[in-house]
Amino acid sequence: MREELLTYLWKTQNFRRGQLKTTNGETIVVVKPGQENALAGPDFFNAHIKINSTLWVGNVEIHVNSSDWFNHNHQNDSNYDNVILHVVWKADVPVFDPSQQPLPSLCLEEYANKNFVKRYTKWLTQADKWILCEDKLPKLSQFVRQQFWERLYVKRLMEKTTLLQSWLTLTQNNWEAVFFVALAKGFGLKQNGMAFAQLTLSVPWMTVLKNTSNVERLEALFMGQAGLFDRPYENEYSQKLQKTYAYLKHKYKLNPSSERATFFRLRPTNFPTIRLAQLAWLVHQKPRLLGQVQKAKTIHDWYEILDAKTSTFWDNHYHFDTPSKTRVNRLTRHFKDLLLLNTIFPFLFHYYNYLGDVRKADILDWVRQLPAEKNKYVTNFNQFGCPIEDALESQACIQLKQNYCTPRRCLKCAFGHTLLNL
Repeated sequence: MREELLTYLWKTQNFRRGQLKTTNGETIVVVKPGQENALAGPDFFNAHIKINSTLWVGNVEIHVNSSDWFNHNHQNDSNYDNVILHVVWKADVPVFDPSQQPLPSLCLEEYANKNFVKRYTKWLTQADKWILCEDKLPKLSQFVRQQFWERLYVKRLMEKTTLLQSWLTLTQNNWEAVFFVALAKGFGLKQNGMAFAQLTLSVPWMTVLKNTSNVERLEALFMGQAGLFDRPYENEYSQKLQKTYAYLKHKYKLNPSSERATFFRLRPTNFPTIRLAQLAWLVHQKPRLLGQVQKAKTIHDWYEILDAKTSTFWDNHYHFDTPSKTRVNRLTRHFKDLLLLNTIFPFLFHYYNYLGDVRKADILDWVRQLPAEKNKYVTNFNQFGCPIEDALESQACIQLKQNYCTPRRCLKCAFGHTLLNL
């Protein structure tokens, strides 16, 4: 038995509700099951439960065994003082309220639909499957898929914006500064994302703006703060950048970021030298980038805004002292798609949500114009007969696998709920 199932049964009241009794033989009438709580504390708030002739208003706690009350140390937590009903599968030990009176307990094992419990248990015990419903996905209607994909994508957007809120606090609600930090994180991708974010947080936004007229100064500033000048270099350009950084560091009293950028297991095009040079070029060309991003209305507009390359030194270098074959390190369309998906759209979602701007709804339309990502999640869902059509759905299927399928939260999943015939 899983607590998830008990929570579902209580929330939906999917059990025999006539002649309910507590473990002490008192009559129970559920007037309102309460509001489910996703945070710490009792599982349901503001429930209305009639026990014998008295109507109680308070909280409901769910456990598989009544002894879990003590296993979770609720007897020493004042947040549970207002629990009016303990809903359990098995009542293995008595539980008492703060006044040492028996806490009313409802044993759902006596009232649950046995066929439903058996079907759910069999579903969970399937072995050797990437997701439990993989062989049933083609049965889902397009309507169910689309509705849940959009819900999942919005949840993923909200998770991605958690960092934005913390950065707003650090920058005293300077949205332009936060956009710059978010953009830097996007340029760093998974490997160097947080290192790039930390280096931009270590430099006041006004300091960046004061140096946007000179791309070499920006390169020196970004690379120095990222810890890339950790040894002397031989070529003239690298030495110039080091001297420039030393000057800027002294002038603005800067402390290098505590998190250093790394080259480890990266393709040369994603080396921190190249990505920071591209970021410096973009900020040099468009210092007030956020304003332009807000005015964009189409994917093509954003592609043009994000058009950036590097200064000429990096046309034949990936490292400071090692020449390479000549090429132009311009942002590719694929990389721009990543910036839109992981940086710009989450930022705009948070920004428009803060303003109460109706353009927040447009983001779902915009992200559907981007191609689906290429990863194991998309590959598997496509193979299971659930085609992933665009970037919204590719982001949503990652959210689905990580937050529902892997922890087997099928009862909270629209696909699982449908396929279990609930």
